[in-house]
Amino acid sequence: MKAGKWFEALSPVTLTSAFASVTLGTALAWYSSGEINPYFYLATLIGLLSAQGGINLINDYVDYKARVDVLYRESGFSHRKNAIIDLGLKPSNVRGMGYFMVAVALSLGIYLAVEVGVPIIILGAIGIFLGVIYSEPPLKLKYRGYGEIVAAIVMGPLVVWGSYVVQRGSIANLSPLLVGVINGSFVFLTLMGSSMLKSEVYKALNKKNIVLVLDNRIKYAVYTSIALIYVSLVVSSLFDYIPLISLISLVLVPRTIRLAKPLLSEEGVKNRWKELRSLWSGPFSVRIIILIIILVSMIISRWSGFLNVTVF
Repeated sequence: MKAGKWFEALSPVTLTSAFASVTLGTALAWYSSGEINPYFYLATLIGLLSAQGGINLINDYVDYKARVDVLYRESGFSHRKNAIIDLGLKPSNVRGMGYFMVAVALSLGIYLAVEVGVPIIILGAIGIFLGVIYSEPPLKLKYRGYGEIVAAIVMGPLVVWGSYVVQRGSIANLSPLLVGVINGSFVFLTLMGSSMLKSEVYKALNKKNIVLVLDNRIKYAVYTSIALIYVSLVVSSLFDYIPLISLISLVLVPRTIRLAKPLLSEEGVKNRWKELRSLWSGPFSVRIIILIIILVSMIISRWSGFLNVTVF
């Protein structure tokens, strides 16, 4: 069924990044003010899901044209389906649908800008622009070793902050940028797993990704990413950007370290393919668990005052 193929082509597992960041930013606005506009939340969520889905399709088209995913399949590896190679969708249709979805996201951004203020469309346009040049020329950030960092910043701090601004109508409060580092760092870990799996293909095509750029320094990026997740969580809790009870999430530190271990191994990619594939998919579930803990903590703190501590 064609509709089913298109849904699968969007790489729905990865769309949890947009869901987690939009929901977290909206929740931060509710936690600080006790108010939320559900229509703005839905418009923001649909817009971000559309933008990320569209960018996923554009990325598949570019990887197909550059033969990255073609050679990747020939190597015997696969961690997500390419819309063209695996699902048989026409290349021009994949790219066209990608840009149509980006246009839908921009339209919703214009609606929110009219309702809330001009900063919304500016933030949205910056995010979409960075998402498109992640794959598309002339910059093609993902082939220069910068793509993973840019994607982590956009899908973490920028989206969380933008979703907060949609609800509050002001860009003055920068605290969501700090809280958004939690999601951004998970995005970075996920993309490092993908980059490791494709590193040999990138090398063969004379292209770069974060793994090839860092080489034997990758362990520092891994440890820094994990540290940023939980340091951001602790600092955000201490300053009451999120409730102190959210520190329960620290029980997930060992699981996060286990997920990242394949990146630290010196074995060949073939010998750790299953573990790297788990690294690509695992952070999605851990991030959702942390999001649930934060949301439940906010509800407890707002409604009962339990462990709601403010540091002056």
